[in-house]
Amino acid sequence: MRNILFYGLFLLTVPLTLSDCAQNLNAPAQEELSITLPHWPPEDSQKEAYPLLSRWQITVTCADYQKSFFSTEEEIIICVKKNRPISVTAKPITLLASGEECSYFMPAGFIYPANIHTESNAASWEAGFLAQIMKLLFIEGNNEGLSSLDIEYLVSCFNWKKVQETIDKKIKEENQFFYNPWLLTQAPLLEGIANHSFKSSLLNLTGSSPLELQTLREATGSSSLQLLSSFIPENNQLKEKKQFTVTKNTPILISDAKEYGLFINYKSSKNISLDLIILPIFIEDI
Repeated sequence: MRNILFYGLFLLTVPLTLSDCAQNLNAPAQEELSITLPHWPPEDSQKEAYPLLSRWQITVTCADYQKSFFSTEEEIIICVKKNRPISVTAKPITLLASGEECSYFMPAGFIYPANIHTESNAASWEAGFLAQIMKLLFIEGNNEGLSSLDIEYLVSCFNWKKVQETIDKKIKEENQFFYNPWLLTQAPLLEGIANHSFKSSLLNLTGSSPLELQTLREATGSSSLQLLSSFIPENNQLKEKKQFTVTKNTPILISDAKEYGLFINYKSSKNISLDLIILPIFIEDI
């Protein structure tokens, strides 16, 4: 994959010696970064429908390492290399009706240094997708055996702030259906960034359609079933539009986040496959 994803990378030759918050003459300056996590439950039209929060699963990824930990605090503090790229995702682990934990919602995100000094260094649901893309680039670079400096060079050449602004704008636009970046195919985005050939058209949702909430309720035989999107910002428009955005021929899970979920394969408005499931319990990696 290196010949495909990293063909255009200019390989730097300066060696880089790093350790977690190490202090030596050759290491870059380091600083502590305080990141505010989103409020739970989200302050939107579905506030009363959200399950209780158990804890946050935090994943910090950079060119040198990936670390995951859990937090119940409203703010986290991490150590970063000053002005070197790093991805932070914060995934809400919520409680099912049974009291067990569940991992249903997409993570909030924070990208350093692109998001620094933005809204008091707050992780946002809107930035979660791009933080995930950066995380995947770090992982791919390490899997392909690139040096830390090479990976940081690759990631730093991309204008993360501008692309995030484009995503934010698309989310706020009034369209036939809501813009959900998690429905995008990720491989072309990764290749576009790695090969320095990224185009804004890669952010366009193709083959997407609105799926009416009433259709799902009729299919399950429950007129009062409360369903939530895994992408938090989409839930704010449910009260008004009463629909979800889906991609044709691509399975998606839509759930009440407390007990049941629907695996949906949308082929057309008259050809929708639905499977009712019990939401799986979150099992922490050992």
